[in-house]
Amino acid sequence: MNKNIVLASGSPRRKQLLDMCGLEFDVITADLDEEIIEKEINSTYSGKQSYYIAEKMVERLSREKALVVKDQAEKKYGEDYIVIGSDTLVVDENQILGKPKDKDDAYRILRSLCGKLHRVYTGVSLVYDDRVESFVSHTEVLFYDYDQKMEDIINKYIEGGSPMDKAGAYGIQDMGALLVKEIRGDYYTVMGLPLAELIRKI
Repeated sequence: MNKNIVLASGSPRRKQLLDMCGLEFDVITADLDEEIIEKEINSTYSGKQSYYIAEKMVERLSREKALVVKDQAEKKYGEDYIVIGSDTLVVDENQILGKPKDKDDAYRILRSLCGKLHRVYTGVSLVYDDRVESFVSHTEVLFYDYDQKMEDIINKYIEGGSPMDKAGAYGIQDMGALLVKEIRGDYYTVMGLPLAELIRKI
């Protein structure tokens, strides 16, 4: 698909991943009230398992982000564009984990993930030619059991501030990798953009 690529995200990690693929693209950050959509989805799918809700949520949020940016992309490129929207959530024991509210919340999240397998869901939506195409990828991540070493890593990680803008309070591409014992699935899904699947669609 030979179109001008627009990334509807201010995430430095997603930008880094597209750069890594050698793609030329613009970044237009989606101005979206995610909380309203999250409440709507939680209400619509009340009673469903969190895994199911998370999948619906990342798909919907990625689509809305791409659609919000569509008009700006159209003004700049006419019809010759493709907008990429994306959203990532972490699910642990039937609880959806977004970005931490503060350092205490980041500690609570990371401590709760120790010794357990959790899932990371990333939804991606492509808007082009008056079409919207969406897909969801998920990866399972296992943290090391809690011990003094994990406590030290968690505290140092939080003090550095890195967890605060990440779903699940960690990034697998930074110091958060020291918490991870095993990964089952696509590494880049955890970073926020399932690259191999995305590249095959654009």
